[in-house]
Amino acid sequence: MRRPGHTVIRRSSALLLASACAGCHGGGPLLHPAHVLRPGFVSVGAGLSGEMVVAGSPALASPDAGSPAASESAARLKLSEIAVAPGVAPWASARVGIEGENEAGLTYTGRAIRLDGRHAFPLGEAALSIGLGASALFSGGPGAAAEGSDVHGAGIDVPVLLGFRSDADLYAVWFGPRLGFELLGGEVRLPASGAATAATAGPLVDASGQHLQVGFVLGVRGGFRHVHVAVEATATYHHADGEIAGAPVSLGQGTVAPGGGVTVTF
Repeated sequence: MRRPGHTVIRRSSALLLASACAGCHGGGPLLHPAHVLRPGFVSVGAGLSGEMVVAGSPALASPDAGSPAASESAARLKLSEIAVAPGVAPWASARVGIEGENEAGLTYTGRAIRLDGRHAFPLGEAALSIGLGASALFSGGPGAAAEGSDVHGAGIDVPVLLGFRSDADLYAVWFGPRLGFELLGGEVRLPASGAATAATAGPLVDASGQHLQVGFVLGVRGGFRHVHVAVEATATYHHADGEIAGAPVSLGQGTVAPGGGVTVTF
């Protein structure tokens, strides 16, 4: 007889595997408080993140197949996929505390690998953290969502966090702005000319773009001693513009990116 626990384990494994394969999706939470780790201390964490579009649909309303409006709609949708990248993605991170109220980290978010450093300014019981991250982007690749696209790039982001935590680090709260800029380039696959749906794929075409993000982060963490659970949400305005198949395309979108994970500090 099958044990009930085996079904739960299989379903959980399938969910984690599907998330790990969603390499073209976005969502890159910080999931760390404003206070930095003590020198020599290390934290590792894993979880999930997402990117949900709440304003600014990339597609035009019901364009006729093969019309200029349909081509523009397809290009805007593709730009949204590679720049904003709505969807669910895994999150994994490792961080280390450095002398002088500094911290460095390496994070994988499905769409990017991010290396960052930050410095915290103690403000009594609070702290102000200013960071700088550099990311290698993988906005396309094998998979149904990418539809054979191959787009890569690089980005930088600057999070500024103000936060508070309890004396025993049972809980922490942080919030603040996060600015980012990305450059993207490669090839994408648009629907074939005259196709009624996006399922009929055409040839690969050149694509390039720039992506500006202006967001606000709000996060909270709770736990005991070495283990904490963190949840975070970022509201972001995205502006992206570029060229797809030689034609200029641009869009503006608003998103909410929730994320959560478990961290262990030692």
